[in-house]
Amino acid sequence: MLALIFAFALASLPVDAFVDRDNYLRYASSAAEIMGRGVGEGPAYIFTNEPVWLLINVVLSFFCEDEDVVRIVIFVSAFMSAYFLLRVDSRFFFVLLLFLFLPQVLKNYVIHLRQGLAVAVFLLGWFTRGGGARNVLVLLTPFIHASFFFVVVIYYCNVAFSLLRLSSSLRVALFALVGGTAAFSALWLASSLGARQAEVYGDNDLEISGLGFIYWSAIAIVYFLQGKTFLKENSFQVGMLVFYLSVYFFLPVSGRIFESALILVLVSGLRLTSWRRAFYYLLFCFYFVMQWLPRLSLPGFGWGVENYM
Repeated sequence: MLALIFAFALASLPVDAFVDRDNYLRYASSAAEIMGRGVGEGPAYIFTNEPVWLLINVVLSFFCEDEDVVRIVIFVSAFMSAYFLLRVDSRFFFVLLLFLFLPQVLKNYVIHLRQGLAVAVFLLGWFTRGGGARNVLVLLTPFIHASFFFVVVIYYCNVAFSLLRLSSSLRVALFALVGGTAAFSALWLASSLGARQAEVYGDNDLEISGLGFIYWSAIAIVYFLQGKTFLKENSFQVGMLVFYLSVYFFLPVSGRIFESALILVLVSGLRLTSWRRAFYYLLFCFYFVMQWLPRLSLPGFGWGVENYM
């Protein structure tokens, strides 16, 4: 019921009151045309420019008005993500609710709608028991939002490391190596394949404060202090964390990539024990407050069409 309320509330917000909604309305009205142009660019272009997202918009546009397409995407994404998150463990219900309202999570159902849908599909795959269905869902996500190309690489690297029974320390080193490789090759590869993100981020200067690196490094240290068993049982989440820290200073899209797996990274912290869990709660509450404080006085909590940050 809470997931339904959450999804309905977000889908009921004015469609044109937030940043980037005009682009989503354009997808709803012109997805078939965009796909047609992509066909002329070749298979690599289609492959790297989110064809499943376009196809979803094409199908929905046959039955719905443009605004309703956007509302349906928001509702489905928000409901699935909230449902899977809130049912993780009833003992941590209040903390799970805070995870859901963290700006980096909530924004997926307000402004970054493609990413929100991909996150929902990935969570569906993550919590699906059948291996075949899980693989299909996980592999669909990069074709909804391109950040999941990196997430899928980490996911299947983790699968391979588990099959090879590698130690937790060796896994961490290999995840860092994957991150280092991505940091210096990702934008070149995206440009070679014709991904539109290469144009968006290729010429941008990397403007970062370093505070995110400090905060998530602290979280990583707490995770490492929990021991080898925790690192093995949560190796994908640890892998995403190590990958993010490895590319933080080099890859402009590092934050967007990490946010695609953020829900699972946050949930893994609930498996900490003793003082480590208490310290994790303290770190998260500090982060939650510091993320919300600057937004309270901004239009649309910083996601409005004016004064966006």
